[in-house]
Amino acid sequence: MKTPFVKMHGNGNDFVIIDNIKQNFKKDIRLIKKITNRKTGIGCDQLILIEKSDEYDAFMRIYNNDGSEAEMCGNAARCVASLLMAGTKKTEICIETNSTLLNASLEKNNEISVKMSIPKQSLKNIIKNNYKKIINLEEIDPLLKEGHVINMGNPHIVFFTKSLDLINLDKVGKSIEAHEAFIKGVNVEIVEILSPTSLKLKFWERGAGKTLSCGSGILAASYASFINKKCSDSIKISLPIGSVKVNIKENELEIIGVAEVSYLGEYNFA
Repeated sequence: MKTPFVKMHGNGNDFVIIDNIKQNFKKDIRLIKKITNRKTGIGCDQLILIEKSDEYDAFMRIYNNDGSEAEMCGNAARCVASLLMAGTKKTEICIETNSTLLNASLEKNNEISVKMSIPKQSLKNIIKNNYKKIINLEEIDPLLKEGHVINMGNPHIVFFTKSLDLINLDKVGKSIEAHEAFIKGVNVEIVEILSPTSLKLKFWERGAGKTLSCGSGILAASYASFINKKCSDSIKISLPIGSVKVNIKENELEIIGVAEVSYLGEYNFA
């Protein structure tokens, strides 16, 4: 039986999205790996299921390309919000995830804003008790000093560098993700400060590897930059494909960017 899907991306962070309110896709790690494989399947960073929520517009379930389930994803939220807005004609959508609520709204130029609460202070489910919120990983790479651990509802570590070219994520990303300090692995952001209002980033996503963009990673990196007085509260993030805007408020983080449909299709999910 063929199941319809939408292939979308947010600044190159790409997703296969299934409306599981209408369909009946059940978790199958073998099948998830098959779908997300770029050589033998459709190919994507994450598989996204839109499910029914008892209280909000939808529940967003996220599977990485290794079959593991992620807590939240900011770029996927923009894509899911765009689909829900098109289907319901709403301009504001609230999306439930495994870890947090994401409030999305339609902005000018068809950009989507996604807002969430500022990062949680507790790190008890992210790092082991013998580690603190700043972790040095110089045994992996001498430049990996003072990594800032951020709880976005999913785990992140943010490193600052003078140039993104100095740190090879293809070489060190997996070692950082799997480091013993982290209870369930970690997402990695490398930040180059261009100016007080402009950042460049590299990403390594837990369970997905190196990606062109990561919404929660953008917010984690922006927040870490802001609290360490490296940038202002309104920032442009330059990415390999396009850019996004981030606004940091007292109790809220906001990311604004496009959500683009690549194509519609049907797949024999068997």
